Amino acid sequence: MKNHELGEKILQGLGGPENIAHFTHCATRLRVTPSSNEKVDRTKIENLPGVLSIIEQSGQTQVVLGDRVEAVYNEMLTLPGMKNLGEDDDSKAKSSGGKKAGWLTNVFDVLSDSFRPLLWALLGTSMILTLIVFLQQFGFFGQYTDLTGQSVNIDIVNGPRLSDKDAIKALEAEWMKQFAFWYIIKAAALSVLNFMPIMLGATAAKRLGANMWVGAAIPAALMTGTFQNLTKLADEHTKMLDVPIMGLHLPLYAYDYTGQVFPPLLAVALLAPLERLLKKIIPNMLQMVFVPMLSVIILVPVTAFVVGPIGIGVAMGISDFLKNVNDVAPGAVGALIAGLYLFMVPLGLHWPLNAVMINNLQTLGTDFIQSPMGAYNFAVFGAVTGVAIRASRNKELRQTAVGASMSGLLGGISEPSLYGVVLRYKRVIPLILVPAVVGGATISLLGVKSHAFAFTSLLSIPAMQPSALYALGLAIAFFGAMTGVLLFGYESSSKKDGQAAAETGSEGEPKAAGADESDTAKKTDTAAAAAAKAAPAKPAVESGTVYELTAPLEGKAVALEEVPDPVFASGKLGKGVAIEPTGTAVVAPADAKVSATLPSGHAVGLKFENGVEMLVHVGLDTVQLDGKGFEVKVAKGDSVKAGQELLTFDPAVIKEAGYPLITPVLITNTNKFADVEGLPGAATPESTVIRVTTK
Repeated sequence: MKNHELGEKILQGLGGPENIAHFTHCATRLRVTPSSNEKVDRTKIENLPGVLSIIEQSGQTQVVLGDRVEAVYNEMLTLPGMKNLGEDDDSKAKSSGGKKAGWLTNVFDVLSDSFRPLLWALLGTSMILTLIVFLQQFGFFGQYTDLTGQSVNIDIVNGPRLSDKDAIKALEAEWMKQFAFWYIIKAAALSVLNFMPIMLGATAAKRLGANMWVGAAIPAALMTGTFQNLTKLADEHTKMLDVPIMGLHLPLYAYDYTGQVFPPLLAVALLAPLERLLKKIIPNMLQMVFVPMLSVIILVPVTAFVVGPIGIGVAMGISDFLKNVNDVAPGAVGALIAGLYLFMVPLGLHWPLNAVMINNLQTLGTDFIQSPMGAYNFAVFGAVTGVAIRASRNKELRQTAVGASMSGLLGGISEPSLYGVVLRYKRVIPLILVPAVVGGATISLLGVKSHAFAFTSLLSIPAMQPSALYALGLAIAFFGAMTGVLLFGYESSSKKDGQAAAETGSEGEPKAAGADESDTAKKTDTAAAAAAKAAPAKPAVESGTVYELTAPLEGKAVALEEVPDPVFASGKLGKGVAIEPTGTAVVAPADAKVSATLPSGHAVGLKFENGVEMLVHVGLDTVQLDGKGFEVKVAKGDSVKAGQELLTFDPAVIKEAGYPLITPVLITNTNKFADVEGLPGAATPESTVIRVTTK
């Protein structure tokens, strides 16, 4: 399908020009902000030849096209009604996109975008907590006698279980002296979880267009020693403090806001419109002082008296409801969670439950939602492992499935499996659903609970207790799904027939001349000679020739599967390697022609003299920076020499914006070669990071 025709079809699937509030692209994807998500026909778009995937993320509909994206984008701009919808139309994006979208969609988008920048730190510190729990489980710290008179393992995470409060304090003080180093490690493990309100205040404020540091300051005020000491004066029974102000007496609820999730989100939801109002009222020269001053002086009391208690009430209400249901029918709750996650994750609807998990861990010390959710993850990983085993004749699919399975089992990330395999071969969905539900019900019935927030993987099993019972539920989910795929396959009958037909001939070989003629004509020498003459000339390069490409930027090369983006990690845009940069410049690995540059400056494409085409994409979602922190040194069509600078970037700007710095380096025309292999290790201008073998 030609680019113009593909653009027309995509536009139809998006609901036409009238349904597009903002339209831009990055190095691999069309990024569209629809006025109404309901008018977007995802299935129609995803089934178009040339469309690799379609993703809903951060309020955008992202159509993944790979190296065709710029050409298709330019063609779409020429279509009727699209002239004024290019990337410079920011005002319309801001005014139309969010307001016309459903309120529930906007809530999920804000939750997703607020939590996502924190996941890196949250998961890392939670794995430290998992390590401590693992050591405790094996009696690393020794034993003590608890309130039941039994000798149990020392638990420095939750503290001693004794009936007398003074005895608890005394024993924990002894543990602190004896295991001081491990209490420091515990502090590191709880750092993100405890100060989540401050971090969420910042990320949510940024997402809503308010000042992120003012967003952080509001919940921080409720975590200061001054506020905490004030709440200690509250009545011991009612937990309320009478606060006199201007002749009034306002009740202040003495809540501990450490680790709370919903109060900062609600506070920042008020901050964004308040800032906009103050900026309209206050002259520009005074805004830097008085906008943050008035924002804080208004919203800290409002949060303390109203918003904070409401947020805690919402969190506890949801948590108590689920807990009560779980107490009565734990198997039903486990089955429901494991089953629903298969449909919630692709839609981004799982973020509210993640917020409840974090709240449970902070307030209760354990959580009952995350453990059955692990059954969903392992059912997905099991199904994808089954696809990897069965796809013996489909090398590309097998490599995608193996990479997705490994990133899941070791990292707990299900998106590569979902986008790379499951949503592509929907036949496996029921094969995942049944064992996930059974495994989830088993885990909840056995009373397994999580003690740390972590992506469910093999490495995080110790975070769920009792670990052995949790592992049993995971085994049911994993091996059940894998067995289902091995027995029933992963393709529909029509796809199987199509693949079988395709495998009877040479892959990628064009139809012979005269193929539609009569059988008699096909048998003649003249027709055979014509067919031979019409056959394409073989490439001059000998089959099996190996090209080695050095690193285009300095750092550490890792497997492409480690990129926390399902499209890059699955290899849909081409195979290659990812580099965690230590340098700040992208250079040409060899003499080449610049095939693509972008106004945002975050990516550059090269075509080498041997026909290999490379894309270097600095960071993830860095197109959102609109060129901030990037400086492009070349233009499309330029000829460049080995070692020549192509672009420079500022890692601090990227990190401050909350975007991952990991840089995919892809061979975008992978299908033209017999093999493309990424080589993890040191990335320097002298080290080979990609090896390409010709057909």
